[in-house]
Amino acid sequence: MAGTLKPALAMLLVTSVAQFAQLPQAHAEQNTVYQYQEGLDNFALIQQQFFSTTDNELEQDQEGTQNSAEATQKQESGSLIQQQQDGIFNRANAQQQYGAGNRIQSLQVGTQNRVTSLQSVSYDSRAQVQQGGFGNEADTQQLDGNFNDLRIRQVGIQNRTEIQQSSAFYTRSFVEQRGNDNATTIAQTGVAQLSISVQEGAFNKSVLQQSGTLHQADVYQDGLANQASLLQAGDDNLISTRQSGSFNQLAIEQRDAIGLGGNHQTIISQSGTLNTTTVTQTGISSSATVTQYGVGNSVSLSH
Repeated sequence: MAGTLKPALAMLLVTSVAQFAQLPQAHAEQNTVYQYQEGLDNFALIQQQFFSTTDNELEQDQEGTQNSAEATQKQESGSLIQQQQDGIFNRANAQQQYGAGNRIQSLQVGTQNRVTSLQSVSYDSRAQVQQGGFGNEADTQQLDGNFNDLRIRQVGIQNRTEIQQSSAFYTRSFVEQRGNDNATTIAQTGVAQLSISVQEGAFNKSVLQQSGTLHQADVYQDGLANQASLLQAGDDNLISTRQSGSFNQLAIEQRDAIGLGGNHQTIISQSGTLNTTTVTQTGISSSATVTQYGVGNSVSLSH
């Protein structure tokens, strides 16, 4: 389905429900919806609810200002939501609920755009966000699912990323931010979670909280006056960080969940001038390795 809408306020609603159409479930597979809008204050809502079907595709493309796109897929597997917006003050929302092997892909170019995505009760699914410009935001959630993957890339100034992955086994998040005054906040709960964050520029911030067992966090910051605050609660967790530049700050806390655990490991590398590191570990059999190169750097360790 394709069309061009140019009124001051346009709305497109496409609903596909095999149950309501009384079609066999097998006939509801491999459906494709494409929607295009150009202009100002456009609104698009697309829903696909092919229960227990596979390989459906939903694509939204908007160009202009203050556009809004919403897409929902329920009880599907191997399906795709793809959203692309070019302009300012655009909003994109994507949801996939109940299924496996689903994908969300969001691309925004411009200023003060926002992406919100949710994958819930999903297995082996992936969400990917790319944003370029100024003041963009990405709010992504993967809830109650296993083996899921989340990737966010932002280039510009004052971009924000928030990630939540909860009640999960072996989920992964990858964040890349290049520019100045960017911020990342990540929360993960479950078992065997992996988080990798890369920030390049000045005045960037990274906040991470992991709760559970067998987690791993890797944080890399390159630039001036960057900050990282990392917390792990549980057992057998690992943090690896690398900061290069000047006036960077790093605070790490690893603690056991019930007072008897531990076995945490921290590996830190800092290079530059006037960098600071604070490490706090509780529990048994934990270790911290700190390497600093440069002038005026400091370390505080507490076990």
